[in-house]
Amino acid sequence: MIKLGVIGCGGMGTHHATTLKSMEGVQLVGVADTIDAKASALADELEVEAYTDFHELLPRVDGVMICTPPFARTEAVVESAAAGKHIFAEKPIALNLEDADRMLEATDQAGVIMMVGYVLRFTHPFQTIYDLFASGELGRLVNCWTRRYMPFDTSEIWYGDQTKSGGVALDFASHDIDWVRWIGGDVQRVFGRVDRIRPGIRADEHVHALFTFAEGLGSIDDSWAPGLGHSSIGLVGSAGSVMTGEDGTLRKRLGDGEESVISPEPGETIQAHFARCIRDGLTPKITGHDARAVLALVLAIQESSQTGQAVAI
Repeated sequence: MIKLGVIGCGGMGTHHATTLKSMEGVQLVGVADTIDAKASALADELEVEAYTDFHELLPRVDGVMICTPPFARTEAVVESAAAGKHIFAEKPIALNLEDADRMLEATDQAGVIMMVGYVLRFTHPFQTIYDLFASGELGRLVNCWTRRYMPFDTSEIWYGDQTKSGGVALDFASHDIDWVRWIGGDVQRVFGRVDRIRPGIRADEHVHALFTFAEGLGSIDDSWAPGLGHSSIGLVGSAGSVMTGEDGTLRKRLGDGEESVISPEPGETIQAHFARCIRDGLTPKITGHDARAVLALVLAIQESSQTGQAVAI
């Protein structure tokens, strides 16, 4: 039985704790939050212990899922690693490379798992497209892309403070950056632009970026700005292509063959993957070092937006 705890009882902490509570082979031991009312409410709902000091939770668990905001995450990771606990941290890994490096040094030295919550690697159609490309049937990479528009009012919450969230490129689009990097490998150059559209907004709310790999291209286009919601994901290869249709279905065509529709198949959840990595001593699908590479790309996009020039990675 893998014993886990959740640190941070906001939206993502509640989601992960609720999922862990229903999983076989996992015991949710407790939840922690500096706000007693939040920890107690979630603990009562799930019938586990509540803590306002996460240090009191650590001796009772094998690992923790750290779901605090990025501006309040570094010490929790470093101190959990020092206690020898495996760590799942919500994304992004940090707001700057110095904090990311502190966490990675602590987890590497402690020999514990450091996994980061880039969930697109576990969801359809992103996982499905990756699997099709990795199988080789689409040929070499020509281009892969995501476009996700999710109108979101950040004006009254911490997401709307660039110093706390990193803006749309780090908080939201880093999911997409992780995915195109998963497809294409290490990025060689990036050219991007971030923008603030609504009056009074204090954080970037639109980002578009183009990446070059050793072979092929990738692009992301993400927005919190007002307007229509939209989603488009796809990959063009030398032997075929796969992409989402307007109704959300995933379409595939190889060469001159017939077009087909690919139905989603249930896969491993991100929480189950973390627990399995602990149980079997595995390297997670998305590591802290992967997440650091994503952060570096976000910072490169912001630099490119300021200078108007492509940035070599």
